[in-house]
Amino acid sequence: MPTPVPSHSGSLPSHRIIENLIARYAELVDDGDFAGLGALLADATFHGSGEPVGGSAARSRRCSGTP
Repeated sequence: MPTPVPSHSGSLPSHRIIENLIARYAELVDDGDFAGLGALLADATFHGSGEPVGGSAARSRRCSGTP
């Protein structure tokens, strides 16, 4: 299992932190690991089609297509 992206990465420049976040997001989606995706984005609010979704459990359900 790949190492999760830390919430703060010490001395890494912000563009590297963002690159790592995008790469980790892609790995989780490719693996169908929607619980991991929810954990990765636990502090974020997802704005897509429909109402904004916040919280890891709700985001996991939205991404996996589970009501």
